[in-house]
Amino acid sequence: MSLLRSLLSLVVVVCVAHLSAADWPCPDVGAISPCICIASASLEITMDCSDVDSSTRLTEIFQTPFAFNDFKRLIIDPLTPVSTLYDLPAGVFGPVSFEEIDVMNTLIETVEEEAIVNSHNTLVRLNMRGNEINTFPFETLDLFVELRELDLSDNKFSGVMPDIVTEALTTLDLSGNTGFTLTQTVFIGSPYLQVLRLNNMALGDTTPPNVFFTLNNLKTLYLQNNGIPGTLIEDFINTQLQPQRSRLTTVYLDRNSLSQIHPLSVTGLPEEGTISFMSNQIEYLTQENWEGLVSQLTTAGAIDMRDNPLVCGCDVYWLLKDSSAMAAFNQYTTCVTGNLVVDLPVQWFIEHCP
Repeated sequence: MSLLRSLLSLVVVVCVAHLSAADWPCPDVGAISPCICIASASLEITMDCSDVDSSTRLTEIFQTPFAFNDFKRLIIDPLTPVSTLYDLPAGVFGPVSFEEIDVMNTLIETVEEEAIVNSHNTLVRLNMRGNEINTFPFETLDLFVELRELDLSDNKFSGVMPDIVTEALTTLDLSGNTGFTLTQTVFIGSPYLQVLRLNNMALGDTTPPNVFFTLNNLKTLYLQNNGIPGTLIEDFINTQLQPQRSRLTTVYLDRNSLSQIHPLSVTGLPEEGTISFMSNQIEYLTQENWEGLVSQLTTAGAIDMRDNPLVCGCDVYWLLKDSSAMAAFNQYTTCVTGNLVVDLPVQWFIEHCP
């Protein structure tokens, strides 16, 4: 607790006859209606403004004098979105700063650059998922020096994704923004990202090679359900030139439209890495295409190929001959006929395959 809050606590004890301890440090209920002010035992303030109906009313509420202006959390999460709350303009939160912001399930389209300017030094988590946002001040992210988590999933962004420049951010969620496309430089300025969610973005074949190359701290990458077609391109995920620094251990490529991978599409994963290709259109596990990936991984079941239409012809003979290579695939990997790959009759392959 800060010295200021400690002194204010003493004041409230002395002035108990004039100020209810149950209300302090929150202001009069009527002054901030329909927002609700909640003070924790440690006097951290959470403002729940889920029922507010306009940015004009929000601005009026946050002009109310508070005992102190460094708040813990803001919540705007209405049961039913209000059509008259469609933006967060500059100055909407007055002098107040927040550590956490949750604005969800609204019809907000625009977040102006100066809307949360007073939180540059305090904001740790910003969650604005499930709105209608198409305008957001990405260019100011580097000013939020404590911001670790940013969730802008399921909004209405479109066009080329702006470069994400921030040395604080460790978790970024842009999933569900189907109008965005990636450039090769988009993550160069965010080297400390550890978790990156880009699933459900309809990326198709627009993702350039080496787009994740500079993310030396990345641990988990989500790319499911993006309609990525055909053969996964060379250097799609490439940490090969800096293997000692690579931390990427988990990649999800489930529910795309992949039919094959380039031999150098995924390189530089650590031995303990895992990658999932569940529910794609992959038919052949040829040694030429898959041996490079298999040789990188030592964890049993590291490659998840379930729910793919595998033909299971001579293309899998190299796996049946090499138990360690076979072990890299999920044990429940099945052929299109339903047979487990691990149960295929090796003798047949010896007689029929080169």
